[in-house]
Amino acid sequence: MAKKESSAKTAKFEDIVAQIQSKKFAPIYLLHGEEPFFIDRLAKMFEEGILEPEERDFNQVVVYGKDTEVDMVVANAKQFPFGSPYRVVILKEAKDLKGIEKLDAYLENPSPQSVLVICHKYGKLKGAALKACTKNGVVFESVGVKDYNLRGWIMDLATKSFNYKLGPQTAELLSEHIGNDLSRIYTEFQKLQVMLPAGSEITPDTVEKYIGISKEYNIFELQDALGSRNIPKAYNIMLNFTMHQKENPNVKTILMLFNFYNKMIRYHLSADKSKEGLQTVFGTKFDNLIARNVGFANNHSLPQLMRIISILREYDLKSKGVDATKNDGDLLKEMIYKITHA
Repeated sequence: MAKKESSAKTAKFEDIVAQIQSKKFAPIYLLHGEEPFFIDRLAKMFEEGILEPEERDFNQVVVYGKDTEVDMVVANAKQFPFGSPYRVVILKEAKDLKGIEKLDAYLENPSPQSVLVICHKYGKLKGAALKACTKNGVVFESVGVKDYNLRGWIMDLATKSFNYKLGPQTAELLSEHIGNDLSRIYTEFQKLQVMLPAGSEITPDTVEKYIGISKEYNIFELQDALGSRNIPKAYNIMLNFTMHQKENPNVKTILMLFNFYNKMIRYHLSADKSKEGLQTVFGTKFDNLIARNVGFANNHSLPQLMRIISILREYDLKSKGVDATKNDGDLLKEMIYKITHA
């Protein structure tokens, strides 16, 4: 018979995964915070990891905040399990549950035969409910992955969760194009499982073939061309962008270029050129990416970079319709020309 987790605590993602794997459960799990990905992952693990499939019909229920009431949640949690060690109640979209504060009484005195999982995405549960969950259960706060940690997170995800090999360049390609949408990144790796066996190496060619991000015509390659002052290559990518505006909207391109050049400015202004200082400036721990970005920064003077930032601000407004008399493609051509001649 599975063991009950006796000590209440706040937890990391890995802590809760370990509890599920070892079949040691607290009576309450509060999964809350702004990042939905980790909450969804844990909810699925709870659905599949507490009870055996044959036990779930009678002893496991999944309810949604907008479709249920507090009394129903409590009633389900108080039911005695039938033929299994636990009664499992998973409350999804708890933020939509009206009168959620009425759960406080149950949270103060939860049933020892039940596991109540509260999934509260896009915000934190507060007040007496949070205090009771902390006292009698396990609380997990889901926060997003910072931009400077995203490449490393993608590499860890590929290696640890999918048993793929993936280098910094491919991780950067994915991070630049998908951004901090962790759920989409995870889904893309799930799709790759259908076509690539475990142990495969994910390369830029793989990404282009199966995920649809061009290894030649992408923001990462545009930054590389601009940073290395390779004007013909920059123009070639820019022309491709004008033909694929839906995939490469000006607003997104300008934002990525602003961040790119802003890091160069920070490099020139930083007095700390140590390894740790450069990691902070460029938002990466990978030596090859730092060296590349230092090279890009040294290709530009500080006054030149300030002019480029001014150009990007001008075209950011135009891309949003302010004083714009040209279409998006022509605006992009004009902007890249000015950047390369700043």
